[in-house]
Amino acid sequence: MTGQGQAETKAANATGILLIVCVAIFFGVLNASALGVVLPDIADDLSVGTGQISWLMTGFLLVYGVAIPFYGRLADLFGARPLFLIGVAVFSIGSLLSAIAPSFSLLLAARIVQAAGGAAVPGLGMTLASRAYGPQARGTVLGVLAATIGAGGAVGPFLGGALAESLGWQSIFVISAAAAVTIPFGLKLLQRDEARTVGKLDLLGGVALALMVTGALLVPSEAARSGWTSPLVLAGTAMAVIGLVSLSARQLTASSPFIPREFLRNSMYVATLGMSFSVTAASLAPLVGLPILLVTLHGLSPLEVGGAMLPGAIAVSLFGIVAGRLTDRKGPRLPAWIGSPLILIAVLGLSTYSGSSVWVIATCAGILGAGSGLMNTPLATTITRIVRGQMLASALSINSMSFFLGGGFGTAALMAVVTSRGEGGVSSFNPLHSGPAAAYSDAFLLLAIPVAVAMALSLALPTGAEQAVEGRPAVRRPVRPVSRNWVPNCSVPWAPECEEMAMHGAERTLEGAKANWETGRPK
Repeated sequence: MTGQGQAETKAANATGILLIVCVAIFFGVLNASALGVVLPDIADDLSVGTGQISWLMTGFLLVYGVAIPFYGRLADLFGARPLFLIGVAVFSIGSLLSAIAPSFSLLLAARIVQAAGGAAVPGLGMTLASRAYGPQARGTVLGVLAATIGAGGAVGPFLGGALAESLGWQSIFVISAAAAVTIPFGLKLLQRDEARTVGKLDLLGGVALALMVTGALLVPSEAARSGWTSPLVLAGTAMAVIGLVSLSARQLTASSPFIPREFLRNSMYVATLGMSFSVTAASLAPLVGLPILLVTLHGLSPLEVGGAMLPGAIAVSLFGIVAGRLTDRKGPRLPAWIGSPLILIAVLGLSTYSGSSVWVIATCAGILGAGSGLMNTPLATTITRIVRGQMLASALSINSMSFFLGGGFGTAALMAVVTSRGEGGVSSFNPLHSGPAAAYSDAFLLLAIPVAVAMALSLALPTGAEQAVEGRPAVRRPVRPVSRNWVPNCSVPWAPECEEMAMHGAERTLEGAKANWETGRPK
């Protein structure tokens, strides 16, 4: 194993490493947030329908979700640095190919190339930045990365709308390709000496996981669009079941399974994955549902929708940094216990005031962003502190996959409720709601369930910053001196005082024997 020391101390070029990771993540988020605004323009330009154009997002998400854990496991074996740089390069190439694609099929293929590269950035970027700064500052570092994600989400809709109106939708992909500027700096600054594991890649387990993830993502996304009995939903269900059974078998029989067994044996890690899934299900779904609500009910333009969503994006950035500092100083449980009630207040507020003033909706979006920022950073930080350094890439990538799955399920559930409830004279299940958008009110009310799950699981988080920090030596308590006027009860099976007395007695016996031998030996 190499690179053990870097898990304990801050690297000399840590600031440069963090900047490289932030730039790469920013362009990835920017691409996703800007593209959603211009999908109607792409559909018109390429003469495709709504069902087809949605595959530009669905196909990207499927490949992205499958590739994330593969990058993490490969990074455990071969290092995060080369895979991160390869991922950025592939993402940039896919962006340029998307910009020049003359047809929908070629654009879809280019988007898949984008996803195959972009999946390396979040998990491996967090790994590289975390290792560069060491365990004591990881909360702050991951908070900065959360702020970067929020900034990309805030800029994306405005930039996407402006570029589409002035230069065409292709310009968004050209801008995204600028992520390649990080490659030469990464070749120079990213640490080569990395902690790695020994073993081999469990390819069969990885294929089984990919099959399960693909099916799990395909079912909710296609059900929201075509119904729960559509052929793709049934096929996705079969894929998910087969993948789960196969993955379970590999976990039991493989000598080095794709998901390390130590992860599944770590109850805190499993609980953190559950929180990641639940938090993202509740916080990401409104980011998809609210723009649709604001366009269909309020008739806002893409730029106006971006303005209404801006408070949430700003709050994610600001409170992500706050959460990082709180996590480093007070531990992860405090920011999580503040953030989860804020998310609950936000989804209940959206359920109550759906269809009301845009300013009220923007305020709820801001509260939601604050809660998300306070929750996401402690979860990622906790993972960096409860796993071995050489397993960090795989642990963070699986957590990113959990975020990704949660967001997919939450979004699909929200859209399924909106589609099934419709707007024809229905009343909301929320007794405090009145007016239009009852279907959206019910959909936001449903999101309170994963928030409640996350709040319950947060009890498993460490209570202090000193707990379970990788690389920190255990605190040794001083041995309490034994009073000469007190005799311990040595009838119990073991007591430290008795052991100490026995050791002193043995030392005195040896000293006496040595003195007798010295006295009695011939001169």
